[in-house]
Amino acid sequence: MNTKKFEYGFFSDCLRECFLRFGSIKDLPILKNHQKRIVNLYHSGKVLDVGAGKEKPLQKFLKLKDDLYFSLDNDPCGDFTYSSVEEIPNDERFSLIVANQVFEHISLQDSIDLFCILSKHLEKNGYLISTVPNIHHPVRQRTNITHITYWEYKALYMLYKYAGLEVIEISRYSKRHPKGIIERILARYINQIYRIDWCDSILIIGKK
Repeated sequence: MNTKKFEYGFFSDCLRECFLRFGSIKDLPILKNHQKRIVNLYHSGKVLDVGAGKEKPLQKFLKLKDDLYFSLDNDPCGDFTYSSVEEIPNDERFSLIVANQVFEHISLQDSIDLFCILSKHLEKNGYLISTVPNIHHPVRQRTNITHITYWEYKALYMLYKYAGLEVIEISRYSKRHPKGIIERILARYINQIYRIDWCDSILIIGKK
């Protein structure tokens, strides 16, 4: 497997670059509907769904026919196109690759390896979208025992840089938004005082 090894100096440079480009967690825009953002980005071509899950929600909300939808997952409970990234033919290319809530389940080096391989299967001008739990949220990362890697958004930015992709957007979203003026004021106040965030997930879009 010809991929890149983690380098702390490169990691530090990526953190600094990401902050200069996108700011702090409170500066990231909030998506009201992250699925709609993915729908608006996709126009045509083959799609690879990484960590698809047995229900394959990506295929459903993108309304993809089987000949354009390819799934990658090793869950024995589901039926997928590929059970490992090594099974993807070397010449196969996708216009869109989506890894929804995947990288928090695997190690740092395995994430780098997987990301670099996925980028090789991306068409020129194709998009790679990844989402992870927002570790600035009080409980999102810790509520699943299978979460092993804490992906702060600037660290996830590093994966795109390792793979040679241009990050064009970083945003955040949540299953639940503060309701009413009092709850919104409290959320804003608590976020500032305790350096936390009510949005439970991060979304990053990269382009080849």
